[in-house]
Amino acid sequence: MTYKITKTTNVLLAGILLLCIALGTTGCDEGFLTTEPTDRVSSATFWTNERDFNTALNGAYSQMMGQGDDPMYFDGTTEIGYSHADWRRQHEYVMGRANALSGWSGGIWSQNYTGISRSNEILAQLEAVGGEVLSQETANRIRGEALFLRGYFYHELLWMYGGVPIFTSVPTVEEARSVSRASREEVYNRITSDLSEAAGLLPSASDLASSDYGRATQGAALSYQARTALYEASWQEYQEGNQGRANELYSAAADMAQEVMNLNEYSLHPNFRDLFTYAGEQSEEVIFDYQKVAGQNGWPAWADFAPKTMGSEVNVAPTRELVDKFPMEDGLPIDESPMYDDSPPEITYSNGEPMVQTLGMYANRDPRFYGTVLFPGAEFNGIVYNSYPSCESGAPDGYCSPTGNRILLTDYNNTYTGYTAMKYVDPQDASSPTNSGLNFIKMRYADILLMYAEAKAELGELDASVQTVLEEIRDRVDIPLPVDVTTMSQEEAIEFIRNERTIELAWEGLHLADIRRWATAEEVLNGSTLGINIASGSDMEPVPGQHVRSFEAPRDYLWPIPSGERDLNNNLEQNPGY
Repeated sequence: MTYKITKTTNVLLAGILLLCIALGTTGCDEGFLTTEPTDRVSSATFWTNERDFNTALNGAYSQMMGQGDDPMYFDGTTEIGYSHADWRRQHEYVMGRANALSGWSGGIWSQNYTGISRSNEILAQLEAVGGEVLSQETANRIRGEALFLRGYFYHELLWMYGGVPIFTSVPTVEEARSVSRASREEVYNRITSDLSEAAGLLPSASDLASSDYGRATQGAALSYQARTALYEASWQEYQEGNQGRANELYSAAADMAQEVMNLNEYSLHPNFRDLFTYAGEQSEEVIFDYQKVAGQNGWPAWADFAPKTMGSEVNVAPTRELVDKFPMEDGLPIDESPMYDDSPPEITYSNGEPMVQTLGMYANRDPRFYGTVLFPGAEFNGIVYNSYPSCESGAPDGYCSPTGNRILLTDYNNTYTGYTAMKYVDPQDASSPTNSGLNFIKMRYADILLMYAEAKAELGELDASVQTVLEEIRDRVDIPLPVDVTTMSQEEAIEFIRNERTIELAWEGLHLADIRRWATAEEVLNGSTLGINIASGSDMEPVPGQHVRSFEAPRDYLWPIPSGERDLNNNLEQNPGY
């Protein structure tokens, strides 16, 4: 029997169901909930060996993904991703219509609390029976993983919802129905306490057995400490106006990022595009990724994001706003580089065969652009991609498409920006488009370098170490860093690093958190989104998105507490504006 947990009271008591819902367990029936003991799975029936604890951990790990939180959908709520299909899960958030009844954010809330409850149950059982059935080394490793997972889930809740209820054990029904929201500071302290202890218990990446790849490591715990500190630092500065506390947190973020760098266990993958394909799996750049296995928990990477003619619905597409952020191969932005040609690509046909006459504005760009965005004139998987409007529409020769990839206003199952994604789109998945085994990268070394640079810039510490990490990012794709950040103003350096972060990490689900903590969402999420240039009379102009985005500050900087949770517990104060 499958149990669907939709209410916080049930979610926070999920330890009762752990035997049923942890991965790999079977044999549950209706009588399970009324069989003694009723507060948790009995140690006499389940918690008897290392395998049982690992099974329970797998059940907690499983809550890291689901409820539509694939990275692309998070980026689809920002200016760098777009879908004009109004039934997509992120649509009401983009349009400013999300409320406390909205399913996407409500499901993610429940998912994270399910993960917390499973983690808490593991920790409780370690205390109760771990010493009897596990070696000390194994018990330490399992405790480290459970603490890492709990810290991770609270990290996600903090940036999405703000202060939330804190549980360090599986509560009673009465506790779950009366708890109040903790402050942001209390949640932050809980996260750092969990992750700090986890880092001292977990193995290093180099000591992790190959059979355990995908489990949390010391580096993962330290990295999430850095991310949590940086996120909260920005929030304190740009949302709360608390510069003193922000600087303390920026210092912590820089220190934790430096600690990860000092581990000397991670390095940038030599090929940016390959990092997001099967060729990049288990790369030394990957600090932590969520494990996907085709046939077991595969996902529709190809069916959702490849070009339409290859069997995709293009659920979310990159935007012109993202494209224009990528510099040229001389390292300069498009408005400063003499290499930039603002003309659109020209694609002609001879006997039905495409011939790219010029790539125009897409020529000579940062290699990360080619590893992130598919554009008109690019070759991919044996075809020349052409998303111009249909030639029957009256678009001029060279700027029209006779292919099924053409932009069409009434085609909701195709790109409407003219771009498609390249990250996580691997031709190996073409034969099984809904069953990709590509892992989701949750934390990678490039992010650590950029977190370090951002924290130092926010502190005004623009020293040689910042220049060094930014040069390392650029060196991987063999383009120069034509600026010296040590001579920049603080404002200029912050702007540069933010742009570098956006293009490096685009399509990895991090940009929504970034524009929230930077307090820039209200600037970039009001108005139309743009796509490729298409014919407009005698001119070529960017195609506008069909929908006009709407973002209301301060309300939309946090998601609402789900109404179902507040129906059960009126002590849960709602976020402002909902």
